[in-house]
Amino acid sequence: MRKDTLSLIVATILWGVTFVVVKQGVEVYHPVSFLFLRFGITFLVLTVFMFLTKRKIKNEIFVKGVILGIFLFFGYFFQTVGLKYTTPSKSAFLTSLGVLFTPFISLFILKTKIKFRTVLAVILASVGIYLMFGLSIDTINIGDVLTILSAVCWAFHIVFVGLLSIKEENFGLLFVEVWVVLILSGLFIIATGVKTIPIPTVSLKGAIITSLFATIVPFYIQLTFQTRENTIKANFIYATEPIFAALFEFLFLGVVYGIINYVGMLFIFLSALLAQKEG
Repeated sequence: MRKDTLSLIVATILWGVTFVVVKQGVEVYHPVSFLFLRFGITFLVLTVFMFLTKRKIKNEIFVKGVILGIFLFFGYFFQTVGLKYTTPSKSAFLTSLGVLFTPFISLFILKTKIKFRTVLAVILASVGIYLMFGLSIDTINIGDVLTILSAVCWAFHIVFVGLLSIKEENFGLLFVEVWVVLILSGLFIIATGVKTIPIPTVSLKGAIITSLFATIVPFYIQLTFQTRENTIKANFIYATEPIFAALFEFLFLGVVYGIINYVGMLFIFLSALLAQKEG
């Protein structure tokens, strides 16, 4: 197995476990406060690394990082707030729709063509959502809607990572992205008056875990090993993220769904694979 493929799989597994950890953290702490704490820790770690390695941010990297950071913030904002109201598995599978939205965004950004299989994937995903929610759209809540919005943001992020990432400057790019998310989440807290203190122990632990093992490591891997040339393959790998999320939800939270729900999840997973199949 190639190094880039293995690395992207590792990143996807780390992202998969994030859904369970974040769910536990936001149940007792405001989602945006959790987001601010998570990226605050991440920013501190990256700042120390930048200082020790004497790295500097070039103007070009700063601009690119700001662009990616905006998409990253809204992706995390909608996803984190949504997780307060939905389950880790549903959040993960709805988030995976991002790879389904990617071809449509690529149509406008990269001028790529929409293939017939993508249309079929959209139909398959629609049926999958209907089944995942128990054959009734009435069970879809605000958390699910916000998560779908996050999927759109992730799709934009995926496309622009392929366009803007520079291997030699990937760490600086990640640093700026994290800085943007921290600033925007901080501005939201100031504007809304959301409380950040006291910090529940489970939320603090979750923020530390996600900042190190679900933010710094996987995003560094993504910026290093995902390029414009292998964006489709990367999306194919990212599509497996909800499978890992469902597995970790079962292992750590003991959550079990009905057969019809799992069939819906399978349909969504297959739709993501179909949309990103090469050839």
